[in-house]
Amino acid sequence: MDDVDIKILKLLQDDAKLTAKNLGDRIALSQTPVYERIRKLEKKGVIRKYVALLNPEILNKSLVIFMNITVRDHSSKSRIALLEALNKLEEVVELYQTSGQFDYTAKVRVSNVTEYRNFLIDKLTPIENVKDIDSHIVMEEIKYTTSLNL
Repeated sequence: MDDVDIKILKLLQDDAKLTAKNLGDRIALSQTPVYERIRKLEKKGVIRKYVALLNPEILNKSLVIFMNITVRDHSSKSRIALLEALNKLEEVVELYQTSGQFDYTAKVRVSNVTEYRNFLIDKLTPIENVKDIDSHIVMEEIKYTTSLNL
C-alpha cells in the first residue's frame, strides 16, 4: 500500500458511498485507477465490506452493556460450543476473547434494562459453560468511531 491507497481508505472510512470518480476528484486521480486500487484493496482483504451505520437512539437500541464473561471449562470443545452460542445472540454486537481476570468481553445492545434482564435470564444464563458474568452498563458514550488511524 502506498500513500494514494491510504488517502482512498481514509476517504472511504468517512463516506463509503463515494464513487471512484468522487474519490479521484479529491486525490487528483482519474476514475479508472481509483477503481482498480479499490478492487485490489478489496481482493487483499484490506476492505472487508461496506455497511450503513445506524442510529441506535432512533432505533431504540441505545442501552449498551459490556459483559465480562468467565467460563468453567477451557477445553476446545467447550470453548467452541460457547462461542457458537454467543455468536447466535442478536443482542451481542461485539465479542472478544480477553486476557486477565475474564475470558471474554461482549458488547450488548438492547432497548432498556428490562430487556437486558430478560436477555440474561432467558438467553445467556442457559448457555452451558458460563461461570460468571460481570456487567457494566454504559452511562454515556464519550467517543465512538469505526475508523482506523491510518
